[in-house]
Amino acid sequence: MSLKFRLLIYINLLLLAAVFIGLAAIILSAQNNVRQEILSTQSLAVFAIENAIEKNPGNIYFKKRGENFGLSKLNELRHLKIKFYDENNQVRDRTSSDLSKIKIPPDWFIHIMEEFSKSLPEKKIFVNLVDKKLGYILINPEPLYEYSEIWQQITSGLLVILLFFGLVNIMIFIVFYHTLKPINAIIEGFQKLEDENYKAKINKTNILELDIIGMKFNEMVKKLREGNIKIHKLSQDLINVQEQEKNELARNLHDELGQSLTAIQAEAASIKSNKREESRILALESIITISKNMMLSTRELIKKLSLGILEEMGLEIAITDLVNNWSKRYPRNTLKYFYDKKLDNLIPASFEARIYRIIQEALTNIAKHSNPKNVNISLKLKKNKRDLEIKIFNDGVKSKLQKGSGIGLLGMTERVNQMKGTVNFKRKNNFEIIIVIKVAS
Repeated sequence: MSLKFRLLIYINLLLLAAVFIGLAAIILSAQNNVRQEILSTQSLAVFAIENAIEKNPGNIYFKKRGENFGLSKLNELRHLKIKFYDENNQVRDRTSSDLSKIKIPPDWFIHIMEEFSKSLPEKKIFVNLVDKKLGYILINPEPLYEYSEIWQQITSGLLVILLFFGLVNIMIFIVFYHTLKPINAIIEGFQKLEDENYKAKINKTNILELDIIGMKFNEMVKKLREGNIKIHKLSQDLINVQEQEKNELARNLHDELGQSLTAIQAEAASIKSNKREESRILALESIITISKNMMLSTRELIKKLSLGILEEMGLEIAITDLVNNWSKRYPRNTLKYFYDKKLDNLIPASFEARIYRIIQEALTNIAKHSNPKNVNISLKLKKNKRDLEIKIFNDGVKSKLQKGSGIGLLGMTERVNQMKGTVNFKRKNNFEIIIVIKVAS
């Protein structure tokens, strides 16, 4: 069900509840008014009849057969039914009322009016002539006239209410049509976004709530567009890095292993052609030396490609070896390294490879993009004894380097996110990376 029709239903239900409450209040008030009016009329009639009897105790009319009080002439009496009974309980006289002149309300309405009100009492007045009992006058309430008037008022009110309902629904429909029309633009924007159209935009509608939604939508689209650009750039950079690593591996194999194999081949050929024992021994020693160098070079390549040292020696020794090799490769840079012993047996095994790769990537970035004099790397357990803090600092930032650029920083950020940690890049005159990772519960 659409929002428009749901709101229409809710508003109509509220209006119906208000109408029912209003009708209940009207009926209760009408019941009280009818009762008061009838009781007042009844009291007045009792007073008039009793006063008339008291002042005319020997009324001559009651001496003659067939005479009465003239009640039948009271044909306009609305609230009461008055009857005169003789001593034999036979009706001698009564008021006349023409109910055909009024619109009798439905039985259920009369039932409701009488159900929740106290019953109206009847009044009996005895009539005596000197010492003889002639009979009695019975006064009963007759609320039908009042019920008819109330019913006519309610039916007129209901017609007005129905008209009001119709006008309200028309107005609500018109207002909702114009108010909720901008929602279609929001839905259309999401459909464009679903189709990977990152140029989707929601214009202002001059409706505060919808403008806030539109503003948040536009901000979200902007971030998604930027994220999509970063993802494409990351994909391209990954392809480039893979190609570079392949080229570097091929170059290392050609420069080191290829030359070594060529040298071994040359020395082996000299052994074959040279008949002097001393020259053969020198050639064999040369082959042994070249083979050792090949083994060392191969080991370095394997170490760079895999994390065997991490699995064999642990994180601290692996990072120490990484830092020492970097310092030997770049002796002009002063590198200070600190590893907190409190971290022993605290860092999860699944985190160790990621932390190692973060340090490795940071040192690679420093070598490629910076010209530092001082580099500081520290791994410390914070005072709360739950979080690992990694700080990587260098003072050789190039001014042209833009924040967040390069695949290295993106790779670090992704690895930190995998460990559900936080990373902060501080760049001013120096460049500092601060990483916080929860390692203990």
